[in-house]
Amino acid sequence: MTPTLLEAYKILFVLQLLIGEWLFLYRLERRRHFWRRCVLAGGALMLTAAFIPVLYYNAWYESALFFTLFLGSFLVMRACYDEPWGNLLFCGIAGYTVQHLAYLLYSFLVEATRMELLFGTIMNPYDNSLIDLERLPVLPMTFYVCIYFLVYAFVFDVFDKSLKRNHDLYLGRNHMSLLSGLLIMTDVIFNMITNYYTRENWVSLLLERGYNILICILILTLLHHQLAHRVTRDELNEIHRIMENGKKQHELAKKSIDLINMKYHDLRHQSELLQKKGGMAQEAREELDQALHDYAVLARTGNEVLDTILTEKTLLCQKQGTRLTCVVDGKALGFVKAHHLYVLLGNAIDNAMEAVLPLPEDEREISLTMRQLGNMVGIHLENRYGGELVLRDGLPVSAKDKDYHGFGMLSIRTIAEKYGGAVKVDAREHVFGLDIILLKAGET
Repeated sequence: MTPTLLEAYKILFVLQLLIGEWLFLYRLERRRHFWRRCVLAGGALMLTAAFIPVLYYNAWYESALFFTLFLGSFLVMRACYDEPWGNLLFCGIAGYTVQHLAYLLYSFLVEATRMELLFGTIMNPYDNSLIDLERLPVLPMTFYVCIYFLVYAFVFDVFDKSLKRNHDLYLGRNHMSLLSGLLIMTDVIFNMITNYYTRENWVSLLLERGYNILICILILTLLHHQLAHRVTRDELNEIHRIMENGKKQHELAKKSIDLINMKYHDLRHQSELLQKKGGMAQEAREELDQALHDYAVLARTGNEVLDTILTEKTLLCQKQGTRLTCVVDGKALGFVKAHHLYVLLGNAIDNAMEAVLPLPEDEREISLTMRQLGNMVGIHLENRYGGELVLRDGLPVSAKDKDYHGFGMLSIRTIAEKYGGAVKVDAREHVFGLDIILLKAGET
């Protein structure tokens, strides 16, 4: 028995819907035997679509039919992905919206250009006429496939930039998830009414198609905004965590440096006494002096916090064979809070140490300079690096899809802006330069 266009389209609709949802599921956690589950669950839904009868050709029955298949897609997603229902809700709503947007855009272009006058026949998926396999409109079908491909590809490109930075897509129990779901349901019903009751008036038909397209764009905008907002909130939470850890790390570093100071002076005093008494062999005394010389790196900048940071980092640099040279005036940074200064310079030097570590030892060099001009303090850090370096939003990124210097660079920029300043990054000929500007009157 030859099926009608609608009976065939509901199977195609399931395929389009699953592909649309996959655009957002792509980076989520898959279950074991993923592809087997996809074939079985997806095939089961398509068989369900094939056997659901089309009892009535009207807006209300067909809306209910497509909503039922949409709900069935959640079972497919649940069978294939190990994710909470909130994530699946996000992907389901977004996927259905993309599928509906592609259909609406195709319909609008076909009706606006009167394409049926050129090709003689156009595929109307809601038609109750039988499919004529001998008169399939090849060119309109090709145009149909191209429109869907372009819409899907564009949406994937826009959303994937945010999706790969945040796997937790859960919208939460708030008005956004409810509003997005209600909007797509309303838009689908409104589109069905348009198909059955507005086809005779060409102008009204185009206006209603355009309105439906705008609703789909609005839904995707809301979802993208919600996702981007969550990414920003997660970044701020991570920066706050770094700030809190900075306080603890500064306290621990200060205690460690104080202990080193005490041991250094004790050993230096003992060395001098033994040398005077002659109770120590020349070779042993030279060995002790060399050990003491290695720790004679205690910074004296006029700023106790900066002294702690530079002493700690210098000792670490010595351990990994890196030279850290500093020309700074600690008194100029007296207006910066201790934990802010520790996070600011600590992260900057740590990032530089990580960057130079893969280089030959003779190239492992980090320079830190600072100068004051009026109420402005400029900090410049420079180091070499290997490989390629790409900037995004003014900050370096790596091939690992993470910031080159991670959230540390974000925290550096956040602190600089907190003091009314800014951060600038420059990378030329494998030399990385970081410039930080702070204003004395800028702290809030």
